[in-house]
Amino acid sequence: MPEYLINRLVHQRKFTVIAHSMPSSFKTYALLLFALVITSQFADAQSTSSWKEDSTAIRTEHVQLNFGTEQLKSAENIVQVKGGVKAADSSKRAVLMSNEIAVPVDRIEPFLAVGSQLVFGESPTKFKDIRIDLRSAVNAGQWTKWSVIDKDDHLTTSRDTLVGGLQYLSKDTNFLQFRIVLPSSSGVQQFRLRSIDLSFTSPGATATDKLQKIHQKSEGHPKPGEQAKEDYPMPEYVSRTDWDCPDGQQPSGPVSLTDVTHQIVHHSAGTNTSSDWPAVVRSIWDYHVNTNGWSDIGYNWLVDPNGVIYQGRGWINGDDEVMGAHFCGTNSNTMDVCMMGNFEQTRPTTDTQSSLEELLAWKSDEKNIDPTARDYHSWSGLNLFTISGHRDGCSTLCPGENLYIRLPEIRENVEQKVGEQTEQSEISTGFMLQDNYPNPFSEETNITFSIDHPGNVRITVWDTSGRMVHELTDHYYEAGTHSETWRAAGYASGIYFCRVQFGDESDVQQMVLVK
Repeated sequence: MPEYLINRLVHQRKFTVIAHSMPSSFKTYALLLFALVITSQFADAQSTSSWKEDSTAIRTEHVQLNFGTEQLKSAENIVQVKGGVKAADSSKRAVLMSNEIAVPVDRIEPFLAVGSQLVFGESPTKFKDIRIDLRSAVNAGQWTKWSVIDKDDHLTTSRDTLVGGLQYLSKDTNFLQFRIVLPSSSGVQQFRLRSIDLSFTSPGATATDKLQKIHQKSEGHPKPGEQAKEDYPMPEYVSRTDWDCPDGQQPSGPVSLTDVTHQIVHHSAGTNTSSDWPAVVRSIWDYHVNTNGWSDIGYNWLVDPNGVIYQGRGWINGDDEVMGAHFCGTNSNTMDVCMMGNFEQTRPTTDTQSSLEELLAWKSDEKNIDPTARDYHSWSGLNLFTISGHRDGCSTLCPGENLYIRLPEIRENVEQKVGEQTEQSEISTGFMLQDNYPNPFSEETNITFSIDHPGNVRITVWDTSGRMVHELTDHYYEAGTHSETWRAAGYASGIYFCRVQFGDESDVQQMVLVK
């Protein structure tokens, strides 16, 4: 029996100690072990805290099947050769099917994410002609229908490896099976299939209270093209810490800064529905880092179908312009936004398109980028729209037809938003934020604002990595001038940002804490 199955049975305590069948010298140890098992089971019945702790952590296991030695469930027109398999007759279709594969991860929450890497002995001329199908079962023999694994165009960067997009399966899945279909072609005999590497990830369930706060960020989005009343340094987003990135705010590997001139729109091509989108973000991070070997998640930003924005690549000293790994190997001078979902199959929601436009408007304003213009992108050698889709740089379906056809509309909406910001800045808005005093400060500083009509005001403090560190107030105020004091005795020296929100308006100012 494979070791991971033995471990799985042990974790589930599906074993019995039979003391009388052992030599007498082992009976004492057997009884002690039996007592430990009973005690542990009793403890589990009294408290589930350890189970919950285990279920919230990201856990990934890898399984590699070498076609040179692996026994297959079935094979049609397949012959085994040194180091792999190939079509026996390339003029005919060839199909191979794996044996049932037991899922090597237990206590899966909230779903199982499965990745795949099909490795060739030589570089094939066309990946698109090769099909990988997957099916799953809770119990052996009770299989779902076969589903096609689409190629992940962001991760397929090696000519001898086809990387499949993540497949999201039920957390109760215990078995899966794959089959590979090689079409009839004279080119099939020119390469062989060497192995397939599978990753099994439980991204962990997001805590209920944190999930509720994240859902609240999707409320109150303006409709696409609607006037945006707030300026654009940056729309509200979920920081890496808040979506429980295992590396925290900073990436674990080396990353580089860039100077953004073009903004690239993607889709994840994964699931279109989820009750836990932060877990989907974590599964993408894990696939990019622990399976593909990147230093961090490839995207700068991600947006879920509810319109919630997630911080992607970790920033360097508060600088968000970190070069990603997403645009056809020519990533310099780009910022990318991944819309989570498969937009070959569905349309982007109003909320997710609105959030995309807010992000693009913020960066366009910050970098003085004309949202509707074309500009030369030196790293790709292409004359691209400053807001482009992934497919504009290389052969790929990304960002999906239903999103790609909306890019002209999105460019116009972003231009309108940036233009309205300039017009709005010349008009009294009924809300004014004064410079905090003192600044710099050593212990506390006063944040003063004026409103010309009563309403709710929220004041938050952020550090340079983009993490909210303190909520100063979120209350109803009468018209007039008000002041709140931030007492920063427990915070380290450095630069902080104060964000004041009044209705649909907001302003941000920099504060310097010196101790």
